[in-house]
Amino acid sequence: MRSQTKNSSYYLLLGVTISLVLFGVIMICSSSSAMAYASTADSFHYLKRQLVYILIGATALVFLSRLDYRRLRQVTYGVVAVALVGLVAVEIPGVGHTAGGAARWIQVGPQPVQPSEIAKLAMLLAGADILARKRDRLEDFNELAVPLLPLVGLFCLLVVFQPDLGTAFTISFAILILAFIAGAPLRHLASIAGGLGVAVVIFIVSEPFRLRRFLAFLDPWSDPQKTGFHIIQSLLAFGSGGWHGIGLGLSRQKFFYLPAAHTDFIFAIVGEELGLIGTLLVVGLFAAFAYAGMRIAFRTRDFYGRLLAAGLTAMVVSQAVINMAAVTGLLPITGIPLPLVSYGGSSLIVTLAAVGIVLNVSSNRAALQGVAGARSRTKSSSVGRRDGGPRLSGAGSRGKAASSRAGASPALRRDGGGARGRRSTKAGA
Repeated sequence: MRSQTKNSSYYLLLGVTISLVLFGVIMICSSSSAMAYASTADSFHYLKRQLVYILIGATALVFLSRLDYRRLRQVTYGVVAVALVGLVAVEIPGVGHTAGGAARWIQVGPQPVQPSEIAKLAMLLAGADILARKRDRLEDFNELAVPLLPLVGLFCLLVVFQPDLGTAFTISFAILILAFIAGAPLRHLASIAGGLGVAVVIFIVSEPFRLRRFLAFLDPWSDPQKTGFHIIQSLLAFGSGGWHGIGLGLSRQKFFYLPAAHTDFIFAIVGEELGLIGTLLVVGLFAAFAYAGMRIAFRTRDFYGRLLAAGLTAMVVSQAVINMAAVTGLLPITGIPLPLVSYGGSSLIVTLAAVGIVLNVSSNRAALQGVAGARSRTKSSSVGRRDGGPRLSGAGSRGKAASSRAGASPALRRDGGGARGRRSTKAGA
């Protein structure tokens, strides 16, 4: 059985993940209570559902942390196909489920599922596989671009149509990080990033509501009751919290002043109730998540495992950065949740599954290093001697040595016999 060892990065990543999930449970209990009571007469409605999602996500994490990540290559394009079907299905009337003016979900029994979350995982699996196979040919732009860019472009386009520009940007950024770590030349990455920037501008100006949201980002007070309402209420929450916050569970903004208080804007509730200290705690946890994930990636000898760990880490951290930047007014509102903290089943389950894969890469690292070390020793055993002659090993060397001894033995016997003869002559004298 293949040995698996767990190192400090493994436990750091696992500990940070558990901390963020538990912190999210506390904040969901606080931020969702008013909305839950108003809609279901049960203040703990969303909390109970989140606990079910945590159970499912934890199961996925444990399973994937024990499944050899290299076996994922066999099902990668099956996951891609499922994600693609889901992204198309949300656009079909009667199948797609609309909430908040966006068609991002499909109804699977009683539970809405968000295919764009599956698409994030699918693109990282496919990206790691493609780039690992083309590792030695990435200097050629065509090798880098095909089929990766058309595939990612198709998925991002379908996600943007939902509309969900934030998730599309998260996928694109994570793929760029993946290509950078794979060794793609910076000139190629700059060209791709430039094209991505042009595409973002086109998508913003081509849709009136996106343009209004972007203008509200520049000056939210120009339309405080409509497009600027979200960010103004979010900033008021942060301002009310100050250094230490007004107290856990005492938020005023959650009483229908701040929309999506338990999902997209939960970070604002953290700032209001726990103050700057609470927000810095969250930022610090995500920084530790990034450190642990990237440390696992760069200490892994297997190139595919390195790309997989780095890409999935970049996916989670980039989404967190985008969410926190949008909620604090540093980026336009994107409508994506804070990973592991915000309420939501699809996001939480996919994120925990991604963490499980990274943990498996970490636990397999020592075994892979052992295999590489054995190969290195085997290779070094066939290297020539310092004097330039061939190194002999195994039975051949033993046979050669025996032959040398056999060839030399007559002379030794003669010498020995002569010496004994001389000693006996002296004794006789």
